[in-house]
Amino acid sequence: MNGKVLSSLTLSALLTANVFAAGQPKTSWRYYRPGNTGIQGDTNEALWIGPDGDPWIGGYDPLAEEGGVAKFVQAQDRWFNVSNIDYQALGSANDTGHCRATDIEGDGLGNIWIGTYRGLLRMNLAQGPRSLVRYGNDNSPLPGGVTQDVSLAPDGTVWVSASSSVWGGGGLTRFDPVAKTWRNFPGHGGDKIAVQPKPGGGYFVWCSPVGYEVGNVDRWDSTSQTWTVFAPVAGNPSHIPAKDSVDAVGNLWIKRWVNNQLEERLQILKPDGTWTTPPLPPPNGPVSEAAVKPFGTLQCLIVDGFMHLQSFNGSTWTDLGPVPHSAFIDAIDRDAQGNVWLCGTGMGGALKRTASNGVWQRYRITNTSQFDLFNKDLSLDPFSQNVYVCANASSGVGGMARFDGIRWKTYVNDLGYGLSGPWPFGSPQSEALLVRPSNGKVVVNPLNDYSHEFDGTAWTAFSGGPDQVQNYTEDSTGRVWVANHYGGIGYFVNGAYTFVEAGAWFNKVVKDTVQPGAVWGVLGPELVRTDGVHRFSAPIDSVPGLTGLGAEFNSLVVDADGKAWAGTYSSATTSGNALVKVDPATGQKQAVFRYGVNWPFPGQYVQPLARTSDGRLWMAYGREFPFDDMGLLWWDGAKIGTFPAPPNGEWRFGGLPHYIITDLEVRPVAGGYELWMACFSRGIAVLKVQYPTPGSPK
Repeated sequence: MNGKVLSSLTLSALLTANVFAAGQPKTSWRYYRPGNTGIQGDTNEALWIGPDGDPWIGGYDPLAEEGGVAKFVQAQDRWFNVSNIDYQALGSANDTGHCRATDIEGDGLGNIWIGTYRGLLRMNLAQGPRSLVRYGNDNSPLPGGVTQDVSLAPDGTVWVSASSSVWGGGGLTRFDPVAKTWRNFPGHGGDKIAVQPKPGGGYFVWCSPVGYEVGNVDRWDSTSQTWTVFAPVAGNPSHIPAKDSVDAVGNLWIKRWVNNQLEERLQILKPDGTWTTPPLPPPNGPVSEAAVKPFGTLQCLIVDGFMHLQSFNGSTWTDLGPVPHSAFIDAIDRDAQGNVWLCGTGMGGALKRTASNGVWQRYRITNTSQFDLFNKDLSLDPFSQNVYVCANASSGVGGMARFDGIRWKTYVNDLGYGLSGPWPFGSPQSEALLVRPSNGKVVVNPLNDYSHEFDGTAWTAFSGGPDQVQNYTEDSTGRVWVANHYGGIGYFVNGAYTFVEAGAWFNKVVKDTVQPGAVWGVLGPELVRTDGVHRFSAPIDSVPGLTGLGAEFNSLVVDADGKAWAGTYSSATTSGNALVKVDPATGQKQAVFRYGVNWPFPGQYVQPLARTSDGRLWMAYGREFPFDDMGLLWWDGAKIGTFPAPPNGEWRFGGLPHYIITDLEVRPVAGGYELWMACFSRGIAVLKVQYPTPGSPK
């Protein structure tokens, strides 16, 4: 999507020269949200250890319906994300469940199969997300419902068991990916399933039927193509306790009725049909049903009813200590080094127990990801690829986050679990921040906690200033200016604050590009340029055509030559909406475009956000209700291009995710630039503008 070019205007060229090759650039979008960074959400129901020993973990945000699966590349301390935010094949967030992974299985052929609330996904590990294929009841014979378990049979077929839901009846389905044939088994499945090989060839499929009740277990024989239903009597299997309940040599770990009182006990059914009764882990307490993981030969991991991890080596149990978790466990696995991984509903992330020292590590959005959807501010480090963002995870939990282009580092007041950087403030979040161009240090305002500076290791408090900051900027002499959240502006020098002037409507300060030490401030009905001593004022009533209309300035951008572009807006009448240019050198103020007079833009008002080196002025545009003409546009003095936003901020795949842009920063890249935007309710969006290099194909 390159943006729609709306019109050609016979206007003078913009002041900033175009330094790029002629021709329309290519544009592309990417996004950083809780659902596609780090573990991809605090609700995690699926887990699989890949052949390389790294875990794949299903994760999603149940409010935003964003997520999918993510691989934790441990050697690089980074996450490889496969999310419905980035890959449309996963399905839309407008339908509950597409991104909710319930099971992950590898087929030994280089593919993983992912069960979801809405069906089944397949992805080739070597090819990555571009190989994603989705199967649902809208494009396959799957009966719909919530996939509870996925199992792979020795003949290469994929078995899917789903429970009923409002979008499907559920049941048991077999898919042959080679022949591309499907077969449903009405009246069977619905909960956990297990595929057990038979000694003479073929296999059994064990399952709990639709309308699952403990004690009613079915078994399908691939040789005879027949079903056996086991009545709830002593000696019969009672139910399958967990996903992946068959070990490496074909032993099925299953619960069995042990007497006429219908008491259950975990037992082992060997491929030859004989039963083995393993000793129960001490103190012979109840077994958590979803925390059983057989592996090897007669080996097993169990989280018992007392939330202790127990390991069985074929003859005896070893208590590996308490699990730091008290909610339901959905998946448990063990890697080649003996490290144990688990995740579960209500856990908040995933856990790893390192075999060498028994230490548990928790991974969740607060220590692996960009953990906010409502980021208030962001800042680009001019000395590196680092990006800093204000972030708030939930009530009482937050701070800020840093992205180095590969991984996210969080700074939180709580729930960092040893992986986060320091956030030694009572405030759970930050309101404004700035990477200082003079020294690369980060100035941050923790909510209600004044201003502090971070050097990458330690925090230093600034003296004085407002307890809440609207935004920061640094002038050409290295002074840090602030716009007070409640009005007024001032600056810090060597950590000490100097108040400059009041003003209940100051909402932004911007560095001036010409006058040393000067900044511009947006003061509602007035634009102000000041260096703390000299003051230039541009009242809105001094702009020809806008006198007496009750309009106010909403934002501004300063050109390289010191001229300012500002948007105006009037809630009483659209006649006060304009794009204004102010020249402080001559004092000239001009309403270049007025709504209803010579307005060339979509919407009813504009907010200047940035000037880029190709001569484009980037602005947000919008209108009063209904919110059906909102978005981002560029104007280069001759043409206009637009990136419309969803009319009411609803979720969609690709493009500008929301019309409310709380901050926009420009980063130069080879052949173009990137626009980093904090988008209301949609996290961080990045628009890359790339011009063709001379001689390259257009």
